[in-house]
Amino acid sequence: MFEALTDELDRWLELLTGEIKPQVARAIRPRLVVFRPWLDKLIDSVEVHITEDGGEGSAVRILANANVPTLADEERRWTRYRLGTVFGSALREWVDEPHH
Repeated sequence: MFEALTDELDRWLELLTGEIKPQVARAIRPRLVVFRPWLDKLIDSVEVHITEDGGEGSAVRILANANVPTLADEERRWTRYRLGTVFGSALREWVDEPHH
């Protein structure tokens, strides 16, 4: 999981129009990766906390830090949706499939 987030980001993350490619601002192997800036300019940084899932895999907890004290409902819904598609779909698909 850590390598997918730090070394293979270009291979699984597809940017939408207007999104900025995130950069790894901080990484502590094997448990934390911080991206800054994030895809959306409303989000200042995204922290990915990696833990063991009790089996052979990993569990991730995502924390998004906004540039403003409160996001509007629509912005919050979009941010949650996009984080879900990035980490809950694209990353998981990449990590779960064998690559050569």
